[in-house]
Amino acid sequence: MQQLNLFEEPTLDLPVTYYPNFLSIEEANELYQHCEQLEWQQNQIKIVGKIMSVPRLECIYGDKGCEYLYSNSVLLKPLPWTEKLAQLRDRIITITGYKFNIVLGNQYRNGQDSMGWHADNEKSMGVAPAIASLSLGSVRKFQLKPIGGKPTDFWLEHGSLLIMHPGCQSTHLHQVPKTKKMVSTRINLTFRPHAGGGR
Repeated sequence: MQQLNLFEEPTLDLPVTYYPNFLSIEEANELYQHCEQLEWQQNQIKIVGKIMSVPRLECIYGDKGCEYLYSNSVLLKPLPWTEKLAQLRDRIITITGYKFNIVLGNQYRNGQDSMGWHADNEKSMGVAPAIASLSLGSVRKFQLKPIGGKPTDFWLEHGSLLIMHPGCQSTHLHQVPKTKKMVSTRINLTFRPHAGGGR
């Protein structure tokens, strides 16, 4: 296991830490193959009174009872942890010291699958949550900006880990923008706390 100090100075004076080689190529490839078999679904979201498809596939695994509602319209009910996801969760918890009860998966099938500017500030995650974001597959741009400020670009690599530290969701927004470039599938696993969760 690669030992990392996730409590060193945040990346570029931002409340995040990025590790491009958190998983080895072999580990990342094996996890990607596992994630392809997860229970992916395309959910419907209500925006400005209109119902539309979420522009990506989603899945959620986690502790019993840790339901996750976002945008006041999409309710995700976690399936039981798979062995590989639970092992990865425990590895990240051990290294970071942060607690995670659920993992929300996003599958970006092509450059038109995306996620707009937002903060992960749902009440179910409690106050000042830490979020651990692991990327697999195709490299995509991830942007982070202070509220009202200019964005910083990250190119999230296969097997990389991005930690958004406590407080980040209160002061910053982030997104995965669309791209016209030819890109293959990217899978993103975001490990999150849940205020009502516990094993």
